[in-house]
Amino acid sequence: MKYVKLFAVMVFHPLVAFEYMKKDREKRFNYLPIIIILLLMVFTKIFSMYVTHYPLRTVNLRNANLLTECLMVVVPIVTWAVASYAVTTIMSGEVMFRECLLACCYSLLPYIVIHIPLTIATNAMDAGQAGMYNTINNLALFWTLLLLFVNLKEMNHYTMFKAIGVVVIAICAMLLIWASIALVAALTMRFVNFVTEVIEEVQYKLIY
Repeated sequence: MKYVKLFAVMVFHPLVAFEYMKKDREKRFNYLPIIIILLLMVFTKIFSMYVTHYPLRTVNLRNANLLTECLMVVVPIVTWAVASYAVTTIMSGEVMFRECLLACCYSLLPYIVIHIPLTIATNAMDAGQAGMYNTINNLALFWTLLLLFVNLKEMNHYTMFKAIGVVVIAICAMLLIWASIALVAALTMRFVNFVTEVIEEVQYKLIY
């Protein structure tokens, strides 16, 4: 129940919400709100893809891969939580990883709250109102990014300049994580292809 109340507090008093997340550390942590919010983000993405009025739609459904679109929502959020926590641990941070992840997820709520009604409203819009649609969409995104910055600053009690520095380093860490994952994936694919070719060559020689 407290996590439902936290939703309303996040919308109207985010600073209070972020401080509240650090209370009762000794109690068993509930990961359910994190899972629910991530699923809501995935639902918002899928809902937007299929319900947004055609002239305002930015995704070609014929070419879209549903799994890829969902990963594009979840992966950046989780990666940011990991990267920002890793940086704050060496920059006198005060949050635990679970608190960092929870705060990041709750920071997404304004985007969900705005984007779902906006998606429905697009069915009463035409291409001439794309500017208004994009403006509201960008405001929701800005609000979310602002909350991500504020939660990092307030929950770790950083100064403004230190928080900005941590954000810059965390973004670099995110890019490094993605580059490392891409490199490992590429090397793994090469290795798998090599092993497959060796096996096929051996089978060919045994048969012929």
